[in-house]
Amino acid sequence: MVNRVRSTLQAKEIVLVEKPIMGKIATIQANGSPHVVPVWFRYAHDEFVIVTPEKSVKVGNIRRDGRVSLLIDDAYKYVLVKGKAVINAKGNVEKETERQAVMYLGDEEGRKILPEILKVKHVIVEVTPEEISSFDI
Repeated sequence: MVNRVRSTLQAKEIVLVEKPIMGKIATIQANGSPHVVPVWFRYAHDEFVIVTPEKSVKVGNIRRDGRVSLLIDDAYKYVLVKGKAVINAKGNVEKETERQAVMYLGDEEGRKILPEILKVKHVIVEVTPEEISSFDI
């Protein structure tokens, strides 16, 4: 069953988005076509936080046009978020990267891989939901 569109998550949806499952973010390329890639993310304070390489295609797209969609799915259940993304220039990239690496890979492996991830300059992308829908939740 599809839940109606709204701008805040319901309790059952929060349970899904707090699981360590990959999201898929769609950004808009300069020619208008979609660019969809998997991402680690964290849900915090009604926003979705993504850490990604600064020179990635998605960051360039977001800087030009902040409209995004983020899909979080687990088999047939999903939450679809449409909203605005911004680059957070003041956030602590190293701390957020560590938090997400530990969340997705576990404490030992997350901390072990962190130096490798941070060899490339990263930025924090924050997605503020404008429309949320879900299925089978």
